[in-house]
Amino acid sequence: MKRIDAARAGAQKLMRAEAAIDAALRETAELVGLLPSLRLEANLSAVIGQDAVDDLGETLSHILAARRTIIRAHGGLQTVREQIGCKWVSVGEVDKPGDVPRTSGFRAVEGGRAA
Repeated sequence: MKRIDAARAGAQKLMRAEAAIDAALRETAELVGLLPSLRLEANLSAVIGQDAVDDLGETLSHILAARRTIIRAHGGLQTVREQIGCKWVSVGEVDKPGDVPRTSGFRAVEGGRAA
């Protein structure tokens, strides 16, 4: 396998892992947000289910830590990519800080609208 192919394969897997963590974060946060509404609709005391809400808060904390560390690993893998001579590898559609924004043919005009 060529180095560039290895770098692309690793980048694609990394992007899938990052997306999975973001999906877990989104789903868990939505669940935490839904529980108070369900409790109120069912006319239940706030005491009921508090332990579960606490556990979900802890779960969110762990997911946020996972997101933080995978982003740090992303930076480390970027260094590895450069060390193996693959400085420019483009994978995916996601802009990163410092990237030139993609406009898909649109251009900004006065007033902040696209033309």
